[in-house]
Amino acid sequence: MIKRISILAAAFVPAIGAQAADVVYTPPVVEDVVIVQQPGFTWTGFYLGAAFGYHWTQANANTYRLVDNSFDFDNWVGGAFFGYNYQLSNDVVVGVEGEVDYFGHSDDQSVQVIISGAPEPAVGKFERGWAGSLRGRLGYAMDRTLIYATAGGEVASGKVVGSTALYSLDTGEQAILGWTVGAGIEHAFNDNLFGRIEYRYSDFPKYDKSFSWDPNFSMDASQSVVKVGLGYKF
Repeated sequence: MIKRISILAAAFVPAIGAQAADVVYTPPVVEDVVIVQQPGFTWTGFYLGAAFGYHWTQANANTYRLVDNSFDFDNWVGGAFFGYNYQLSNDVVVGVEGEVDYFGHSDDQSVQVIISGAPEPAVGKFERGWAGSLRGRLGYAMDRTLIYATAGGEVASGKVVGSTALYSLDTGEQAILGWTVGAGIEHAFNDNLFGRIEYRYSDFPKYDKSFSWDPNFSMDASQSVVKVGLGYKF
């Protein structure tokens, strides 16, 4: 009996081995995982916006008709800006920006004018008007925050007016060329909308103008401006 079982086992084992040899393990197919990296924020692109703030202006009307030729005043300023930024691979941002502003007028101040050879009490002021600038920008981006410096040329309009009981003095609207430099910080709230705060100093060298009441008249001015703005990047 034992001999018969051994013979059957000997005949059955090779059969099992043959079947096992026919079985080939095929590992499951794993598809490649594709990781899509979302593009980061960039400051590259055209933009425009509006800004509002405050200015401090100091102007000099250089004429023998005024005893004190200095006018110091401050008021609101508002306007629009537009430009283009390009962000480099090292996060440096270069750009160009234009701006148009309107400056609030100053109040009358007491002055003394010389009409008939002697000082006479009067009121006068230096009135601001429109201004525009074209500037370069250089900054550094920290993701959605941009710190930048800016500098360029600026043109501003203004006039000096004064009057006594019998006489008046008016230079008419004059355009003065100058330069401006400043710095600011911007932050993008999303891919399009951003806010900014900016300080700029502007200087307008002496501007000569001949009038019948003073052929050697000239004026110069300087100003500091702080503005906050809201812009849209395309």
